[in-house]
Amino acid sequence: MIWHAREEREVIKKHGGKPLTKYGYDGIINGRPVEVRSIKKDDRYRIQKDVHKHLVRNDGAYIFVNERGASKRVPAKVVSEKIGAGKWYKDRNYPHKFIKKGEVWG
Repeated sequence: MIWHAREEREVIKKHGGKPLTKYGYDGIINGRPVEVRSIKKDDRYRIQKDVHKHLVRNDGAYIFVNERGASKRVPAKVVSEKIGAGKWYKDRNYPHKFIKKGEVWG
């Protein structure tokens, strides 16, 4: 298992959830979807459009992990407010936006 998949599973369990393997999101906490986003060297987290829309529709959340391994759970609706309603980047195979580390960790 690659390092980020292992990290996702551990973080979801730490927050009291169940990791998943076959869905577009990483796990479930209290019956709601969660997605783990990590940074190692960058100062921003990538938010994928289709997963984000699913999280918002289903009252889901993100678990953000910083470069020191600390984690913080943030509702997807709060992330929506921070990333705004503008256009999604399309320089990869999927539309995405970014949320800065400072917006998560304040």
